[in-house]
Amino acid sequence: MKKRIQRIAVFLLATVLLAGVAAGCSNAGDRRKVLRVGMECNYAPYNWSQATADNGAVKISNSNEYANGYDVMMAQKIADATGRRLEIVKTQWGGLAPGVVSGKLDAVIAGMSATSDRKSTVDFTDNYYRATIYALVKKGGKFTNAKTLADLKGAVCTSQQDTIWYDLLKQIPGAQIQPALADVSSMIVSLQSGKCEALLVDKPTALAAVYANKDLQNIDLGGDKDLKVPEEELDIAVAVQKGNTELKDSINKALADISESERSQMMNQAIKDQPLSNGKIPQNDEGSLYWIGKMLNEYGILFLQGAGVTLLLALVGTLIGCIIGLLVGVLRTIPKPKKSRNPLLKCLYWLLQFLLAAYIEIFRGTPMMVQAMVLYFGSMSVFHLDMTPMFAGFFIVSINTGAYMAESVRGGIESVDAGQTEAAQALGMTHWQTMENVILPQTFRIILPQIGNNLIINIKDTSVLNVISVTELYYEANSAAGVYYKFFEAFSIICVIYFIMTFVCSRLLRLMERKIDGSNYYTLVDLDAMADPTGMVAGRSQKGGMHKWGK
Repeated sequence: MKKRIQRIAVFLLATVLLAGVAAGCSNAGDRRKVLRVGMECNYAPYNWSQATADNGAVKISNSNEYANGYDVMMAQKIADATGRRLEIVKTQWGGLAPGVVSGKLDAVIAGMSATSDRKSTVDFTDNYYRATIYALVKKGGKFTNAKTLADLKGAVCTSQQDTIWYDLLKQIPGAQIQPALADVSSMIVSLQSGKCEALLVDKPTALAAVYANKDLQNIDLGGDKDLKVPEEELDIAVAVQKGNTELKDSINKALADISESERSQMMNQAIKDQPLSNGKIPQNDEGSLYWIGKMLNEYGILFLQGAGVTLLLALVGTLIGCIIGLLVGVLRTIPKPKKSRNPLLKCLYWLLQFLLAAYIEIFRGTPMMVQAMVLYFGSMSVFHLDMTPMFAGFFIVSINTGAYMAESVRGGIESVDAGQTEAAQALGMTHWQTMENVILPQTFRIILPQIGNNLIINIKDTSVLNVISVTELYYEANSAAGVYYKFFEAFSIICVIYFIMTFVCSRLLRLMERKIDGSNYYTLVDLDAMADPTGMVAGRSQKGGMHKWGK
């Protein structure tokens, strides 16, 4: 048993090292020649993701997807003009500004308005597009004849989080404002499903939505005198790190060479090239089953790759977390120094216990998503440590799991009968010898179900790592859902995939428990029979707790 555990430990450490080396590798030597541009890749016609490189799409960093749209075209022109290689980093809207501030991104080209609030944290270039405000409503609905904000009186409305659009909803008389949504695709789905009655967006977004969804119509609010919008809010510009004047000036120079007519032509082309533009909308739509089949056909490989990343993160993170939890759990059970010992030793003991308790409480008491954001962006802005998304993912899952496993190990150790520890000490064993040879082998079997629970939890919880651009299963599903505005179908697919992964892992862990437990049929040693040289005394066997008498 001991040798088997040692072999497993060596294998796990080798796996961890290989995974860490692979995840930590990046193009650090070529970084000066790269323009790392962040965008949602889920915001047509400005940017979207697709499965192929059609229409000049650019491959997304750390993914097998491609990005296209007006922002991508503009980013490519800027990269060419500045002599850099373009690298698209797909990032959720809430992570774009922190990415620039921390230095993880060189620039954000994502249809971002140059508002006064944002200017306090990042610098903006000259505008690369100037938008006007539009409303989106359902065709034939309650507000189909609306022309102004006043006509939208009492509408149930919403828009995207952290945008000027959402702030402008307060100007609609009697508006029933719903919580802000994460991205444009979820906004469109909300409107189509009847969850809201009106959306506020900019002109390109409205035109693209109507172009792809014939059940929607737009309302031009640009001439509405009741709509008060600061001029700066209409300027869509490139965000760069504050104080990076060299990059800002080079981008401004590149933008100056792009005429207004060329910009309009690029936007029109983006609207026509978006995934659900005219000519690309299937005529034989047969409902949800049709879209599930279409997504599996076009994104099936990406779903499988995302599932592979999810499993890798969960397995490696759980294994490293178990090692961390084992070390912390054992250290938490070290006996207190005797009164006659050195006072310095007592201080070290209490300091160690305080630090271990703080680690456990902090990582058990904060969400993994918050930990990921703090580690990924904070490590760059504070320590200038540029982690790849995968390495950061491994690290977060591991230390998070370790905090939970530490308490499981401590509980497992304390559940072993104290008499065994006393017996080991009576035989002259030290604390560490007692742990290694008596307590820990039993503890491992006791906590094995909890290890399985943590693995299942990690398979599901890795979905939060999409906030730092880890290309796990949820990340890929969100891309497919955003392209086709089919959230129910996309997430139904990954529900099945998640269930298969968790079910198979739980069955394998149950099989491991049975292997460790051994056979349920065994023979009890009878001292009288051993002492009888004639073998006439009956032996006893036990199965399932019932004694049987036989030869």
